[in-house]
Amino acid sequence: MKKYAVALGYRMEQNQAPIVLAKGKGVVASQICQIAESHGIPQVRDPVLVSSMEKLEVSKEIPRELYKAIAIIFRELVAVGNQKNN
Repeated sequence: MKKYAVALGYRMEQNQAPIVLAKGKGVVASQICQIAESHGIPQVRDPVLVSSMEKLEVSKEIPRELYKAIAIIFRELVAVGNQKNN
């Protein structure tokens, strides 16, 4: 099974929902993960969720049916960030 990665971003003042910043499989997925790691961007590994996002278009907002799953991940990432800052 090839590695697959999706990078998301969200700016409340610009987006109604998170957008797909980058996506790829194999070598590209590894590069996305390496770039995130080198910039201190936290990563969540969820094969089921990433498989549901592999058909999404880059620069487009995620569909409404993924809001809940992505919100759970964003909340987890915020909590991790808060722990690191304390």
